[in-house]
Amino acid sequence: MHTSRDTVRLLCKSIITRLENDKAITFPPRLRQVVQDEVYGLIGPYILTEEDLRDKTLARIGAKADELEGSEYSDSDRYKAAKAVIKGTFGDDELNGLYFQKPMKEVAKSVAGYMMRSSHIDDVFESDDALEKQVVDTIKKFDAANVH
Repeated sequence: MHTSRDTVRLLCKSIITRLENDKAITFPPRLRQVVQDEVYGLIGPYILTEEDLRDKTLARIGAKADELEGSEYSDSDRYKAAKAVIKGTFGDDELNGLYFQKPMKEVAKSVAGYMMRSSHIDDVFESDDALEKQVVDTIKKFDAANVH
């Protein structure tokens, strides 16, 4: 499955829906899109997609293409090598085609902090730790192919 920025938006929607369905948070339905957009703005920059990875890889190859000119590597070999180097910077923080720039626990902590201080959230019925656990669980179970 190919991931894109829309995949990250779907993840944010899933997180909000899960917290709401679990009665961990309440907010006016008319603010749903605002809350989703704010969560996306908060954690989106820390989650790269396969599309982002491809763009970074191509940019890296472009910057180094002149150095590789005349070598026996084909373009696809160069691409694979550059992609491997870039992917290697993520360690274990890749899940279903999403590459986390920060550990999931930190991403979850950001979401929990947002829930606690946002003027768009009416009530939070869970502790920070419980919210973080629900967010991490949602991220780990997230599969864009199964989101409707």
